[in-house]
Amino acid sequence: MKIVVIGAGPIGGIVGGRLAREGYDVTLVDIDAEHVRSICEQGLRVDVPDGSFRVSVPAVLPNEMEGKFDLGLVAVRSNYTRHALASVIPYLDKDGLLVSLQNGMNPPLFEEVVGPDRTIGAVVRMRSLKLGPGHVKTAARGRLFIGHMHGRSTPGLEAVHSILNSVIPTTITSNIRGTLWSKLSYACLGMLGSLAKESVKTICEDAVNRRLFVALLGEVASVGTASGVRFEPLAEYHPSAFHPSRSYEDRLAAFNEAAEKNWERHDRVTTPQSLNAGVTTHVDYTLGYVTREGDKVGLSTPLCHHLVRMIHEIEDRKRPLQIQNYPELACLMG
Repeated sequence: MKIVVIGAGPIGGIVGGRLAREGYDVTLVDIDAEHVRSICEQGLRVDVPDGSFRVSVPAVLPNEMEGKFDLGLVAVRSNYTRHALASVIPYLDKDGLLVSLQNGMNPPLFEEVVGPDRTIGAVVRMRSLKLGPGHVKTAARGRLFIGHMHGRSTPGLEAVHSILNSVIPTTITSNIRGTLWSKLSYACLGMLGSLAKESVKTICEDAVNRRLFVALLGEVASVGTASGVRFEPLAEYHPSAFHPSRSYEDRLAAFNEAAEKNWERHDRVTTPQSLNAGVTTHVDYTLGYVTREGDKVGLSTPLCHHLVRMIHEIEDRKRPLQIQNYPELACLMG
């Protein structure tokens, strides 16, 4: 099976590098010319908990793609999804499968192009970074959850599971939509933690800020539930624990438990680093997606709406990254 990975950054590079090391026929595609050149000249260096390795793997720019592929793994930011699909479709076999290894709700876009049985959604649980040209790293072995949006199994899904599970523990789920929404809640929480350079744990030492995080997760849980989503538990928390139908005391307790269990004072979310580097975030496809879905089901999402605007202001250098951003947002809480 010929595999193409669109986006050879933190996720695509680690998954593609592991597959290449295992002997699969893999080609990496990336828009970063320096990254591609480094991989071609020196191989891809992948740092994983059980040791670093360097693997020789073909890497090209999008306009250098050629041939046909049986499987496409898309690992670009959600704001580049349509560009990635336009790049890969001409080179995908007529029965080829596409897997979204992305944050956000991208599988519906894939289904528009290749149909539901050739679209596989995936949730990636792996803290990874691109350290430089030709060099990616993950602090954990990682885990993948995959499935069709319709929830049924197909031979294609089973084949993809066999491939991915050979390099990263992979589970097939009949509720990938719910799993994606659960991960979406975590991405939204990360966006809220991106208004300042401090860690989430430090930010949440303020009681008003803790209430703000609880309220934001409540908006996500409300919209998902009203949209018919059945949330799946994350290692960090269960999104349904923050639904406003529960008492505030119970929701706060759930958040405090998650914060104590998962976040350290030195931890930083990656979005502030991206914002400092001038990178456009996927806020419109995480928080923005929640606001659009909220409009469809008639639910107001004032915190999500305002947070989207604040992130765009930071991207446009009209707002600094600072702890003082939180009181402005907190004023919207009832």
